[in-house]
Amino acid sequence: MRKNDGVIILIFAAILLFSLIMILNQGTKITGYATQINTTSNVTISTYFAIDMSTNLSDGIQFGTISTLPTVNQNATHNYDGVNTTAQGSTLNGTNGTSMWMNVSTDSNTGVDFCVKADVLDTAGGDAIGLGNESYHNNTVTNVSLPALTSEVSMTTTYTKAGYNISQGSSNYYRFWLDVPAGTVSGTYNNTVSFKGVSTESACGT
Repeated sequence: MRKNDGVIILIFAAILLFSLIMILNQGTKITGYATQINTTSNVTISTYFAIDMSTNLSDGIQFGTISTLPTVNQNATHNYDGVNTTAQGSTLNGTNGTSMWMNVSTDSNTGVDFCVKADVLDTAGGDAIGLGNESYHNNTVTNVSLPALTSEVSMTTTYTKAGYNISQGSSNYYRFWLDVPAGTVSGTYNNTVSFKGVSTESACGT
């Protein structure tokens, strides 16, 4: 055997011995290091809500036929034909609540403020009853006393808040009244009353 061959064998033997030692020490010796890197999760949940109105409100606010002038605080026909409710929406024994309301859907994720406006109450011929003569009040409870005539608010042609922070699955109840001044020309008077729902504390807009 040549001298160089002995050197090569010796080198291989040393490598083999070193490898065996490293394998035997693997279980008791830390041979690396750990690092940590962080990231973030992010999601944006959009505001969502849906509203609807009771059948008797969607059928229109009817004041019937008036034959005596002047007339003050003529009741809308559905002002007192509903059941009584609590602030939590539970039905109580008894009637005389209003059957006109706006409701917030149960799958909404925010409270809702309601806004209301109306245009001029007039005839096809152009005769008009001043809009200040049509009034309303709203409450989250309805019974013989609420919504209350003593708290009535006149309609306006711009949206005005008429119900605050109505929660998911809850209703906002309305009553309506009409004053008809002496000398009002006979005829059938109509207007459009508009309701809007906005997320709580948002402006009504136009």
